[in-house]
Amino acid sequence: MCWFFKKKKKSDDNAKFATKSKDENITANPVTINPNRPMESTVERAYEKDTSPKIGHSKKTEPEKVNAIDQASKVKEPQKTTKKKEPVTKYAGKYEIYPEAGSFKFRLKASNGEILAVSFRYTSEKGALSGIETFKKNVDGGIFDIYTDKSDFSQFVLYNSNKARVIIIGEFYPNVKQAESSVESVKKFYNTEKVDILKSIPENEIREELIDIEKVDEVSTGKYEIYQENGNYYVRLKANNAQVLFVSTNYASKASAKQGLETIKKAILENRFTLGKDKQNRYQFNLYSSTNQLILTGEIYPEKRNCISAINSVRKFAKKAKIIEL
Repeated sequence: MCWFFKKKKKSDDNAKFATKSKDENITANPVTINPNRPMESTVERAYEKDTSPKIGHSKKTEPEKVNAIDQASKVKEPQKTTKKKEPVTKYAGKYEIYPEAGSFKFRLKASNGEILAVSFRYTSEKGALSGIETFKKNVDGGIFDIYTDKSDFSQFVLYNSNKARVIIIGEFYPNVKQAESSVESVKKFYNTEKVDILKSIPENEIREELIDIEKVDEVSTGKYEIYQENGNYYVRLKANNAQVLFVSTNYASKASAKQGLETIKKAILENRFTLGKDKQNRYQFNLYSSTNQLILTGEIYPEKRNCISAINSVRKFAKKAKIIEL
């Protein structure tokens, strides 16, 4: 810590001061000497000597005397406190906002360019920018879960604090450990302020596309099952051969699961499907609400045509399927 002092001007009183006695010099000095302290102290000895300039002599002050006085002033001055600076993060990730599948998205990248998470759909760049702030808040206060599909690939899912809404999903990884590692990477890089607006992204980085909706013949042999697992409720649609076509996100109660089912059925009838792809080039369908909220995702398929076939199966069985509460 640095201390700064102004040099006092010398007045006529200084000349008088030079002729006074040793005791008077001590009394006249602006620094008060504590009478209870021993007179042999270093600081007081500095004040006992006449440090004023002598007539006809150089005004140069001896260094040791200045040091002693400066030291005395430091003792008398109150200590100043300074605010500790917040540590600056060493992580330098970034967000990218870009157009994809007829909408806008954002994604979070690590400093090495790895894609850590991709958002859902927004109708504008401004909406995607606002989505980044929502994402940041939920990294702090939301809940991360790891989901593993039937092929043993794992990804993280970020929910809001009461798990009522999916905020974002991560990339798929070959095992749970790598998916958990990606969560830690998100926590390291999510708070970056850097946002790039892109006009397009490379074809190999596209994660979602629109599809042509084909005509299907609806049947009544499918069924919706509402069931409980690990304290939460889910909805799944099964084909007539018992094949599971999709499983919903979790609901806190059976009543909310029933409400969720109505939202799902409405989105299916409005054909709000898109085709999703992960970095292993596997496919799954996404189903969105009218407000572009992701309602559910389908099973994972190794080929694009298999995933499109699954979408058509959902459309075939969904409208007339009966509801069963397990």
